Amino acid sequence: MRTNLITAILILFALQINAQSLDEKIENLLELDGTIRNIENLITQTINYQKQNNFGISDNYWEALEQKVTKKSLAELKTIVKPIYSKNYTESEIDNLITFYSSPTGKLVTEKQPIIIEELNLPLMQWSQNLGSFVIEEIENRGKNESTSDEKEKFKTEFKDKYGLQILNLTDLAIDKENNIGDLLVDFGKTDGEKDVTKIIRVKNNSNKEIEFQEPKFLSNEVIKFDLGNEPLGIGETRDLKITLIAELAENKSYSMSSINYDNGNKIQFGIKYDAPAKEISFEISNRKMKFKKLKQDFSRPYVFILKNTGKKEFYISDIKLDKQIAYLNWNKETIKPNEETEIRVVYSKQLIAKQKNTDLKLKVDLTKGEKGGFSSFANETIELTIE
Repeated sequence: MRTNLITAILILFALQINAQSLDEKIENLLELDGTIRNIENLITQTINYQKQNNFGISDNYWEALEQKVTKKSLAELKTIVKPIYSKNYTESEIDNLITFYSSPTGKLVTEKQPIIIEELNLPLMQWSQNLGSFVIEEIENRGKNESTSDEKEKFKTEFKDKYGLQILNLTDLAIDKENNIGDLLVDFGKTDGEKDVTKIIRVKNNSNKEIEFQEPKFLSNEVIKFDLGNEPLGIGETRDLKITLIAELAENKSYSMSSINYDNGNKIQFGIKYDAPAKEISFEISNRKMKFKKLKQDFSRPYVFILKNTGKKEFYISDIKLDKQIAYLNWNKETIKPNEETEIRVVYSKQLIAKQKNTDLKLKVDLTKGEKGGFSSFANETIELTIE
């Protein structure tokens, strides 16, 4: 009897699926696999973020706005997703996915997936950093093998034939034997982070014409400066091509490819390597603790904390957390450059205070090093501020 009942339910479920149009099936799948729920959570987070930074607006407005945005955004999302699903899945495959996500196992996957992703966030970040460090370490080990005298002579000959230049100080430079970066490796080694370091490529023009050098154009050229001379290098003349590592800007281990341009777009390719100390965030805060003044109106005057970048590295305020929701926050979301100041403004709400019955407030301000949106930035400082 029980077996017959389960069979009947499965048959009914299959008939319901088949009765749906393909678009309806895709919408059903988006509900079942958690996509709609994740989008709704994202909308809620977006509204809450704006709510924190636009004080003085009633809760009723935010609730109505969230409903309006959710309705519009979900409709747009479905319009975008449906043709992509239709292109990549057959109707039979969508039916199978709906069956799976409707099963106990499928529901378990949908329920646990957000939790697993959140818990994997930090371990995967560490794993990614370890992966990058390992790759860089392997790359850095290139060119460390001692070259024989025959290899050096062969390199000098080939370099002269290729560029019309003779390198006179090859013992100070490394040959890229694997030829992955070009010809040479300019290694600044481990630096103290205090003094600029200059490396020299001493060349002689052994060609039959003048050679004019031009600085390379890389994505980030502030850390490395070139002094290649202002005049063309005459036939038979010698010159020191100077490459300087700027101490106050260089940090961490770095390995990159660069080039010196000469003669109508030709390039001498080489690698640049250094190991510099990490630069810490340096800042001043006008006041870490303020006294609460009795609130006479619906909103207080702003409590203003002034934050100044006193270091050499850019940073920005990545997040501010309040220990209780009794006030509204406003702060500059952009990058704070050296010697620049920014304000953190706090405005108390009488309505919110009435719910908490406590005016003591703590702010945890997270600072993130680097330019906002930069690939390599990471949070490395938290300031605690109080109003009591």
